Amino acid sequence: MENQEVTPGLGERIIKEIIATPALKEVFLLQIKDIRPETASGVVKTLLWGDPGISMSLFGALPDAANWLLEFLLELGRQLNGLPEPLLKDILGRIGAGIDRERLGELPQVYGRLLRRLLLGEGRPPEEVRDAVVSALNRALAAIELSTAQLEANREEIARTLRRAWKELDTASLARTMRRVASLLAAAARPERGEGEEKGVAGAVKLAAGAAAGLLAMRFIMKRTREKRKTRKGIRFIC
Repeated sequence: MENQEVTPGLGERIIKEIIATPALKEVFLLQIKDIRPETASGVVKTLLWGDPGISMSLFGALPDAANWLLEFLLELGRQLNGLPEPLLKDILGRIGAGIDRERLGELPQVYGRLLRRLLLGEGRPPEEVRDAVVSALNRALAAIELSTAQLEANREEIARTLRRAWKELDTASLARTMRRVASLLAAAARPERGEGEEKGVAGAVKLAAGAAAGLLAMRFIMKRTREKRKTRKGIRFIC
């Protein structure tokens, strides 16, 4: 997306004024140095529940705030990409070393619960949960199919890139992983006791066929790769 000229927002104008005023800039720097992570929760609670009018306005502004944050992160990445590599590594190394890993580890738990509540709800029976998960997976697969359909336009270029990447890939590890996945799919397709065996057998046959096709394709590619390597070695030996 091309950068477009936009009217500076209130935050940008305030920051420019602070930078241009030595006294305000000094206060601003002192405040930055005194940031305490544990006070952030109090700010959120006050913004959300301190005043109903502010809370409703805040919830209404969340989409724009999320987009603002996305643009902030994008522009930050653009500016960081312009830095020399040694300086960039030093800055990011300092940031990574200073991040509280314990708080970072809580993010999946907190937002995972929020996501489950939004997608599945609480106290719902297993059947509804299963249907919701399958529906979400189907939507994800449809999105993936739509995105992969665009690969047709650059098939030759992508194929050349994949061939170069394949030469450097650990094909032995990939083959072992594929075998494990195929074994897991075959085990998942086995019908449990008391379930209809015909359906289970049909599912097992489909999964086993898919896994076998995948393994055959992997073996074929690995064989072709080995043959090409042997051919190159033979040519170098002759030369």
